[in-house]
Amino acid sequence: MNTHPIQESISQKGTITIDQLAVYLGWSTRFIEGSIRDACMPSLELDGKICFRLNDVLDWVEQNMQTIDTTHVSELESKMESSLLADGIFRTTRTDRLTSRLPLTGIALDVQITNKSDVLRSIGTLADATGLLFDKDQLISSLVDREALCSTAMPRGVALCHPRRPIPSVIERQFLCFLRTAAPVDFGAEDGGGTSLFFLLCAPDDRSHLHGLARLARILHRGTLDVVRSAKTPEDILAALANAEAHITANA
Repeated sequence: MNTHPIQESISQKGTITIDQLAVYLGWSTRFIEGSIRDACMPSLELDGKICFRLNDVLDWVEQNMQTIDTTHVSELESKMESSLLADGIFRTTRTDRLTSRLPLTGIALDVQITNKSDVLRSIGTLADATGLLFDKDQLISSLVDREALCSTAMPRGVALCHPRRPIPSVIERQFLCFLRTAAPVDFGAEDGGGTSLFFLLCAPDDRSHLHGLARLARILHRGTLDVVRSAKTPEDILAALANAEAHITANA
């Protein structure tokens, strides 16, 4: 797999500069400086200059995806997509739509689950049923590690589950799954509400991972949750998400 120049720099130096981070994420240095000051983006000071450990920043982006304004989420998505296209990891914006990576076998509705541990095991089993996962136990372990860092649950009863780091060795390619529970589960949402809509994103690299999270966040900003919540069949779920994605990509 192609290595991004920023990641090559990190492998040599361990950290990157604010200018390098801005190029990687597609954000202005002004926005990054504001995020350090106002939103606790993790940074270091070496020799009087701001620098970053990329993995720390990626964790921060994941945790704050739903509170970052839509303009900067869109900028992040666009930057990741153009980078992936340039390196040949993505082929075209149409064939690499996120919803094209959601198989019907990866959708389960109204499952009887009452706790977080069972949700994670059920998501792992659902991913295994797609035929795109090689090691269910490793995936579940990685999901548990990610949830220990910070819950992926968000307001309005939805969670964007994912491994803490991409696990290319155990997946065939990027894919998405969706689980809806019969009743809300305490999944650790900051607003204290229960969660009943669970998305699982598995990606082979950091850029595909960030692109998928940003794209999914934008899809769900369009009022799609209400449709997904009331959908009767996996086909209805897929159609609702695909229609929402088609809308945002057509208006990009």
